[in-house]
Amino acid sequence: EAALRQIAAQLTVYLKPPGYGEMFSRLGHGDLVARARAGVSRAELTGAIPISLIAQVCAIGSAAQLTARIDDYHRAGADHVGLVPGTAEDPGGNAVLTALSALVKETPA
Repeated sequence: EAALRQIAAQLTVYLKPPGYGEMFSRLGHGDLVARARAGVSRAELTGAIPISLIAQVCAIGSAAQLTARIDDYHRAGADHVGLVPGTAEDPGGNAVLTALSALVKETPA
């Protein structure tokens, strides 16, 4: 729960700027973009971000789910996928980084 709130709080930063806002609108969250651009507080926006939006733009879940999501991004045409582990419940992001480390060791170069 804390990790999802942290992710939601981070996503609020991207609702307002041109380009990002349009991306979120195309994903069906134009109401959040409009609210951000109207000056609604970040705290209020954080509480309004649904898990469905987080799932649309983030890799969340188990190691297998992270792997599948990263593969999805590559199949969609991404050359590089940047990963920033949530740290709300894991201050060092150790769980995600450990899981990713194991995946990198398994992936052929």
